[in-house]
Amino acid sequence: MPLFLPYEQAVLAGIVRFTAPRRLLEFGTAQGQTTFALAANSPADAEVHTVDIMQWTDYTRKCLRGDETIGAFYRSSPHAGKVRQIFRRVPDEVPDEIAALRGRYDYIHVDGDHSYGGVRTDTVTALDLAAPDAIFTWHDFYTFPDYVAEPPERRGVYPYLNELARSGGITLRHIVGTYLVVGCRTWPQDMPGVLVQPGEPEAPFGRRNLRLADTGWKQGAS
Repeated sequence: MPLFLPYEQAVLAGIVRFTAPRRLLEFGTAQGQTTFALAANSPADAEVHTVDIMQWTDYTRKCLRGDETIGAFYRSSPHAGKVRQIFRRVPDEVPDEIAALRGRYDYIHVDGDHSYGGVRTDTVTALDLAAPDAIFTWHDFYTFPDYVAEPPERRGVYPYLNELARSGGITLRHIVGTYLVVGCRTWPQDMPGVLVQPGEPEAPFGRRNLRLADTGWKQGAS
């Protein structure tokens, strides 16, 4: 994933420790920091399968932030033995390694292509592969008004997950203070929650954070 804030890593780690999944699947490896979090906090006998695109794109290079190897972070960790790296040729391919485990994944994290079509494809695949009571998480659920106003081809997580929530069959909850959404098909639809509109949460979650690139700063500039 391109950016996962430290406290979000802690939240994700807490979810994994509490639910103790034995077979985990991740869409979007990138540097492998979240892969590491999944492997480090799941039971010792758990398996983590992480999927990325075989052919690098400009977006892949952006996510790697200078690394030359997909998953370099988890590969250098003591938990690398729990992880299996899987590549797919095209975004909608379901590799044989994970297709063979259909119905047996009990935790799936979706953080690959963030366009509407991309997150929809990964989510539909995740729902098909997951066990009936599996836990799902999604990242980059940005509720900044300017992001929400952008075309779904660019910012697809927010509109797609709202549509998914309205469609029924799965209960979704945005974890306040993060850009994470957690879901499960066996949770009751009337779980406590508060409906929040874009821009309502306090900063930094109600508006986009200022980044160095927005200030005109360029790497190497004096």
